[in-house]
Amino acid sequence: MSFPRMAGRLVVVGGWGVRVEMLEGLYDFWPGTVELVSLNDSLIARCDSVADVADELLSRYPETSVWMGWSMGAQVVMEAASRHTGAVSVAITLAGFPKFIADERWLNGMSADEFGVFSRGLNRESERYWIHFMLLMISGAADGRAERQRLKIWLDQGSPVSPGNLMKSLNWLQQTDQRLLWSQVEVPVLHITGACDQVVATWAGALETPPATIEISIPGMAHWPGGVFAGDCRAVIETFFQSLSEKS
Repeated sequence: MSFPRMAGRLVVVGGWGVRVEMLEGLYDFWPGTVELVSLNDSLIARCDSVADVADELLSRYPETSVWMGWSMGAQVVMEAASRHTGAVSVAITLAGFPKFIADERWLNGMSADEFGVFSRGLNRESERYWIHFMLLMISGAADGRAERQRLKIWLDQGSPVSPGNLMKSLNWLQQTDQRLLWSQVEVPVLHITGACDQVVATWAGALETPPATIEISIPGMAHWPGGVFAGDCRAVIETFFQSLSEKS
């Protein structure tokens, strides 16, 4: 795979409660330097919002780079891309969402009632509900058995985030609404969603986005883009960069 103009550093931001290494199949092809960022205890403890996390990472990685984020990490990447610092040349989101909680004007998120049940459960039994979330990430996937086998290694390692910081960062999902931001960001953006995502319904086509934004829904994929469907996501990313090269 060749990226003549886009090669360089890739900043990869993981999602809520997971290790960024779960996306290895999506960044191990990258020809340049790869910086891995998990939303772990040390990062969450220093921040009070998705915007704070973006500020922290922009201070770490101010040089022009491609940024890729999964789930909540997608919100971090889009926040960073909106700052016009020049740090984000291209943004890629994986199973991302501008707004996690559904309401009467946004039907493409988790219901407030379902979120409330999960939040209360996580507060009581952190490990149990973390496992529930991990399994929900692959629920509905077309190749569920193979997906579960790939997920087992990560389940066996347990949560990489303490219960208190799981709750703290879960609240960020409830508070963050980036619909306006996603509709106005100026850098090229690729949004990859799963057609079978059970965490949040695919929002492809539900939001007006700039001309430089591409939205692709992967058939059969649930919320985890780094398991069985990593190859499909990589193919979409390759096509996206080829189109950028042709336009330059």
